[in-house]
Amino acid sequence: MEQEDISNYTKVCVTGGSGYIGSWLVKKLLQKGYTVHATLRNLDEKPKVELLRSLPNADTRLVLFQADIYNPTEFEPAIRSSNTSEAAIASARIIANSCVRSQTVKWLIYTASVMSSSPLKEDGSGYKPSFNESSWTSLNLSYTLSNDVFLAYIKSKTLAEKEVSSYNEIEYSKLEVVSLACALAISHTMPA
Repeated sequence: MEQEDISNYTKVCVTGGSGYIGSWLVKKLLQKGYTVHATLRNLDEKPKVELLRSLPNADTRLVLFQADIYNPTEFEPAIRSSNTSEAAIASARIIANSCVRSQTVKWLIYTASVMSSSPLKEDGSGYKPSFNESSWTSLNLSYTLSNDVFLAYIKSKTLAEKEVSSYNEIEYSKLEVVSLACALAISHTMPA
């Protein structure tokens, strides 16, 4: 049986569409024939908008939306606390909840960080026998050569990914969350 090409009628939303990874995702999705809804923090940033609009098929398959994840009216509790972890968790939750409420989004691809996963045991006494999606970085350990900023980064990335991954466990939700844990993104820059 021939597999049906769903790209011709599938819409994909890419948050952070003007970022390094986001812009490459937009480009690849457009090349594959998908309709892409991309969010940018500010549609008045002409270089970012022009870069995305210059991509092949953007004229017919790209829709840009202004969506600032740090909009104080939407994220007031997290921002008021000035807590990086709370802001990261709130951002992940708002995006996932929007996907669930839409009742049309089937997959949420979450661009995560390898900092949220670790083969170390919770107490740091050795390594876990296997390494999989449940191998979270322990937030109770201190790490050699780390500082408060580094530890806050690890905490925010780990807690945000745990939050968004928890949507896989919600029975009534038809949303499947997949984490793409990026360690280092190296490539040539996208031509303007």
